[in-house]
Order: sequence, then C-alpha cells, then structure tokens
Amino acid sequence: KLLISEINPDNPGGREDTEYVELFYTGRRRFDLQGYWLVLYNGKNSLAYRVLDLSGYHTNELGYFLVGSGAVSPPPMIRLPSNTIQNGADAVALYYSNTTFYKVNMAVTAKGLVDAVVYTSRMSEKADQLIKVLVPGQSILYENDSHSTEDESLSRCNSLSAILQSSFQVTVMTPLQENSCSNSSALLPSDSAILINELCLVNSTAPYPFIELKGKPGASLKGHSLVFFSEKEGKTYASIPLWGTFGVTGLFVVTLDGGPKHDEMKLTFKDISAASEGYSAIAVYNTNLIPGDMKATSENLVDAVVYTCGPSTVGRHLNFLGPSYVVPCKDDRPLSLSRCSCCNGSAELQFAVSDPTPGLQNICPQNSFAVDLNLCFLTPNCSTWTLNHERMLKSMGKMLLNSLEENCSCGVSELYLQELNLTCVDSLLKVSGQMWARLPEEQQSIIAWRQGFLASPHPFSVEGRMLKSSAECVALKSAPSMLQSSSSFQGWEIALFVVGSLLLLLLLVGLAFYFIRRHPLNYTSIEMNDRREIAADF
Repeated sequence: KLLISEINPDNPGGREDTEYVELFYTGRRRFDLQGYWLVLYNGKNSLAYRVLDLSGYHTNELGYFLVGSGAVSPPPMIRLPSNTIQNGADAVALYYSNTTFYKVNMAVTAKGLVDAVVYTSRMSEKADQLIKVLVPGQSILYENDSHSTEDESLSRCNSLSAILQSSFQVTVMTPLQENSCSNSSALLPSDSAILINELCLVNSTAPYPFIELKGKPGASLKGHSLVFFSEKEGKTYASIPLWGTFGVTGLFVVTLDGGPKHDEMKLTFKDISAASEGYSAIAVYNTNLIPGDMKATSENLVDAVVYTCGPSTVGRHLNFLGPSYVVPCKDDRPLSLSRCSCCNGSAELQFAVSDPTPGLQNICPQNSFAVDLNLCFLTPNCSTWTLNHERMLKSMGKMLLNSLEENCSCGVSELYLQELNLTCVDSLLKVSGQMWARLPEEQQSIIAWRQGFLASPHPFSVEGRMLKSSAECVALKSAPSMLQSSSSFQGWEIALFVVGSLLLLLLLVGLAFYFIRRHPLNYTSIEMNDRREIAADF
C-alpha cells in the first residue's frame, strides 16, 4: 500500500520551517506515484487549501516520499514554503485517480480516497466535517507538544490499515526514516504488521474453512485476537485469542478442527460456518480483551476484511472497516478470498477470488494472462454514458464480470477487471480495458467468452440502458488496420514494378554491349581520310 506515514504540521516557536508530510510504500522499494494526489484541508471551512499532483514523482529506494519545508533534512522531494501546512484542526488526505481532478477550494471529498489523517495541535479545535467525510466514526488526532522537549510528529505505528486514526501516535521526528514508535508492541510499518492474507469460507465442497494470516517470519501473535462480526448491529459473534509465531514463510493458518495439519497450521477453532451467510467481517485486533457483545470499532484495529456471498449493501456498522468483497460461497468448487497486489501503479493491496492455497503463495490474477476487451456496442443515446461516466463505468464493469462468471464459472471479481474505460460518440459505445486471468486455461475461457459476447445477437441492458453488439460496430475497430494493410500492399506493388523495370533495362543494355563486342565493324569499308583534311577540319 501507499500510506501516509508521518506528519509534522506544527513546529516549536514561530519558525514553522520544518513541517512535512511523509508517505510510505509498504513494498519497501522505488514506487511510481502516477495518479496520486496529496490534498491539505482547512478544518474551519472543510475546503482544500493546497493540492499537490504527485504524478511524475516516485518514492526513494526504501519506499519513502517527503513533502515539506525547505529546512527539513533530508531535503524533501517536493518543497513547500514555510508555514504552509496548517497546525489544525485540519487534515491531510491521499487520493488516487486518473479521472478526477482535485483543486484548491474544493469541498472535502471521499472520492478516490486512499488514506487520511485529521489532526489538531490544540484540544479545543474541532473539524467535525473532515472527520465525517474522511475518517467517519473516529476521533481527531492530537499532536501533543508535551511529548518531547524537541519537535515531534504524528507517526504511523500501530497498523498498516488505511484511514485509521488509531494507527498513529506522537513520536520524535524521523523524515525519510523508519518511525520511532515508543511502545514495544507497536506494529512498525517496516515488517511486523499482521495482515489477513486469505479467507476460505464454508460451502458445499470446501473440505475445511481457514483463515490465513501474514506477518514477519518468527514474529509473535501474542496479544492479538481474531474477531468475527455479523452485519446485524455490527456486533461480534466469536473471537479467538491468538498465540504462537509466524513460520519461515511468514504465514499462519487458522483452520477448522479436523483440517489437515502441517508446519504452518498451529491453531484450530470450532466453526466459522456463520461467516458464510450475509455481510460479515473478520478483523485482527491488538488486544485480547474482546467483550462478547463488542461492536465493530477502529480502536486497536490492525486489519479487517468485509465479505458477503451475494450482491448487497454493506450496513453502516461495518463500512468503516474497508471495502466489501463478494465470494460465491455456493459455488461447485471451493474458493478463497485472497489478498493480491493490485495494479496500474497504485499497488493497493486488494482481495480477489481464487483457489484455496493454505500455507502457500496466493494464486492471483496476472497481467501476463490479460485479455484486451475492445468491446463495441450500439446505444440509442450517449447522454447518460457521458453525463454519469463513473457510475455507468462501474455498472458496466459489474455487468461484464457477471456475464463472464455465468459463462465460465471462473470465480472472477473486481480485481480481474483492469483499466476499464468507455467512450460514447454518435450512438457508438466503445469499451476498453483488460480482463486478467490466473492461469492460461482461464485466459482461454475469457477469450472464448469475449468472442461469444460480441457475436451474440441478443441486446442487454446496463441500468436500464439497452445495448447491442453489432458486426458493423466491431468492423469499425479493425478498419484502420485493414486500410494500413491495403496501403502497404500498394506500396509493395509500386516498388516491385520499379525494381523490375530497372533490372530489365540493365539486361537490355548488357545484351547490346555483348552484341557489339561479338560483331565488330568491318574496317575495310571505312573511307581513309587525308591527314591534311583532318587538320583543316580541326
């Protein structure tokens, strides 16, 4: 993930020249920031007072990126004038979008939001609207200047979860370095966070359900709990105190009693069958004190995943835990929800439906098995597609995924559909993008689905808007290549004609020269002229 790692909005005294915002890519390598935006919000009016387009920049080799004043050391990648970052109550927000343009004086928005921190340096200051939009249901962070006699910052220490205020604590400044977290049990961004890596639910064919956790090899799970929430009032219905350590692969599998055992499977629990019905969530908390009727909360939260067996709307009790994912629990074969690295430079970690791989590397969709969509449809009216572009784009994506799943039962999800875009001109709707696959066999199934989808004579609808594939529509996409091929062929004809003519001319000249050499002139018939005549002529 790309996350906000550290912010220092307030300096001692009045100099205000060592303010900064530090970003951190958890892959700990050079990372392209194309499509990312950093927006600073004013808590008094909830408007953006500074907007930075990060496209064209990249993190350093350790994954850090620094935006700050000129006196910050090491030097920031983007320099700001002194006293630019406001003391609070204000907010710093990180966005990702290739279509939305963020600008100064815009109202606070959650559209494209990746991470956010709402903070203050004075307890009396409030920013209720920023809290409501950016970090709903959470509390404002207080940069307590009594923490140290030196300058201090708000540093990510307690989790790698985005949009989670409790991930931060007050520390000494550490720009472009690992955060100096004060308590020994803190989950440093470097390598000791616990992530939910895979979830296999109960269905008719799954031999056993399991939950796979990921962390630093050899790290202890002591002091953490695995908590299960149902959508009804967002309350817990089960919790498990964790113990033991991560194996050499950094994986730890919690499985149902009776499931297979190996080195990575050290802990068992009775049943999570209730997790296969309705919207539910599984979360890891950095505490063993879990009340039996506890509601879902961001306090001590380390990681969470929200899931369901069918299309639905997540209740307000669970939506702050993160995006929700659909798992076909009633499928004929066992399927998992696996954490995969996303794409297109964003590198956000998301979940994709895949085959179960307990204790092994997750099987994720890959760019190397991508199939270009290049779909083309006829529509009576382009206005709806252009005026509501993002909403219709999302609906088109759902329709394509549902169509593919009905055709091949591949177990696809949103992560399989990449770079989707559409344009509509003169009743012609063109859809571009890629459908990724996990394996070559699945890639062939997607290719067959696409061919059948284009050849189908039956119209279909997206949000009530009728669409129909057309042979003429598809032919338009191949017309340029056909024209190019025709032009190229005509060029070859001309070139061959010219070369052939030259060769023929050279052949004729050669034959003539050969004939003259073989049949010289008869000099006895040449009239001999007098030298004097020749001289006179000269």
